[in-house]
Amino acid sequence: MKIRNTHTMKTIVAICGSLRPGSSNHNLLRAAAEAAPSDTLITWVDWKDISIFDDMSPASDQVLAIAAQINQADAVMIASPEYNWSIPGGLKNLLDWLSRVGYNPFENKPTLIMGTSPGKLGTARMQPHLRQVMGHFKAALIDEPEVAIGNSGSVFDSNGDLIDQAACQVVEQAMSKLVAAIN
Repeated sequence: MKIRNTHTMKTIVAICGSLRPGSSNHNLLRAAAEAAPSDTLITWVDWKDISIFDDMSPASDQVLAIAAQINQADAVMIASPEYNWSIPGGLKNLLDWLSRVGYNPFENKPTLIMGTSPGKLGTARMQPHLRQVMGHFKAALIDEPEVAIGNSGSVFDSNGDLIDQAACQVVEQAMSKLVAAIN
């Protein structure tokens, strides 16, 4: 008798708001991915070559592919730094393009917003702005716990691994809520 696996793999799209190699927010996403259950596939969005938003031009093939990647996923996690108390311009540019693909890839999609920065407040000022933008997309935002990790220079080790136990617990709790929102 052949036994079939009826359990399906969950897919979570990871979007990093920083393009900097070795970004602490990329490392935060990596920590979140490691906290995901084993039946979860994490796919990463590569948006570094997207042009500046121009509402008179159609979305590029790259933007359309990212929209499809998000649309086909079960959930989304975004980790972003805070630039001048707000969303980095590149991330906002990506979101502006994704609002022009002809459908809403984020609608009712469980979405976790996270961030880390060198300051004590983490990304506490950026996150309300990003939540407002994601509200436009009607994303199903995970409200608690808020993952706004400060002092990024000391919560990651030299390999980029999250080593602060309190931060690890918050990330694990947030990922549990994100995965539960899929089910």
